[in-house]
Amino acid sequence: MKNDPIQSALAALDDIPLHTPEGRKQMAKALAAKSNLVAAKAARIVGEAQWTELTDDLAAAFDRFLKRGAEGDKGCAALMAIARALFNMDYDGADLYLNGMRHVQLEPGWGGSSDTAAELRAICAMGLANTRYPGKLRAFVDLLVDREWQARAGAVRALAIAGSEAALLLLRFKALSGDPEPEVLADCFSGLLSAEGAEAVPFVATFAISRDKEIREAAILAFGESRRAEAIEWMKRRFEAVADVETRRCLLLSLATSRTEAAIEFLIGLIRDGSALVSQLAVAAMEINRVDRAIQERVERALRERSERLRE
Repeated sequence: MKNDPIQSALAALDDIPLHTPEGRKQMAKALAAKSNLVAAKAARIVGEAQWTELTDDLAAAFDRFLKRGAEGDKGCAALMAIARALFNMDYDGADLYLNGMRHVQLEPGWGGSSDTAAELRAICAMGLANTRYPGKLRAFVDLLVDREWQARAGAVRALAIAGSEAALLLLRFKALSGDPEPEVLADCFSGLLSAEGAEAVPFVATFAISRDKEIREAAILAFGESRRAEAIEWMKRRFEAVADVETRRCLLLSLATSRTEAAIEFLIGLIRDGSALVSQLAVAAMEINRVDRAIQERVERALRERSERLRE
């Protein structure tokens, strides 16, 4: 059976010597390939290797696949890989990112067609955030109301990267105005906590007590992800104040996810001294850290101490 030339080209990319003159020639050729899969893999390798000498080749490949559309780059595979590589290498070409943010690529799918360029628009927004382009916030505003939630999430992450006062105010406005997709709001909360620090905790806390379960849990989990001491303390106090089991379970999971000493110590105390239900909830939450042998030993010790106390 004949060898598939695309599969052969993909396999050959693994043998290209990095950061050498000969390797550069071979990689540039791969980026210029007609196959979007070959160009995509080459872009991933270049980005991971931080091979900045190939920046112009990446940009040229991006423009070529952008013009070819779905016919030449199904699923935007090459475009997304190239955009990620350029983003990882702090490429400052605002025009390329702006063109990517405007790209819509409808492809046949179940029940009609779908826009496969949504994630590309998100990646390009984050790339634009790192450039010196003065009109970046205006571009992000357009993307905040994109039809696809992945693109809106990208705009939110880009605003957090930009980090200016105006960008963070837009993030707050987006959080307050809401979004049909909880993941977009989760990115708002995470971005604000990362960029503003302690100042964002009271704001995110207003969402962490929302009656809407998805919004509430998105905010609580963002607290754990932030690992901020103020957020950990808020969750500990909230756990003692709320009776709803689902909310308590989410709080404990977020605390366990943070892996901070204050959170782990709190959970260990609940395992050892809490009610039967609370102890079970805390043990279940700590399962997320089961690969950490030191934490698991603390859990096991707390369970032994609990068992000994109940036997007395």
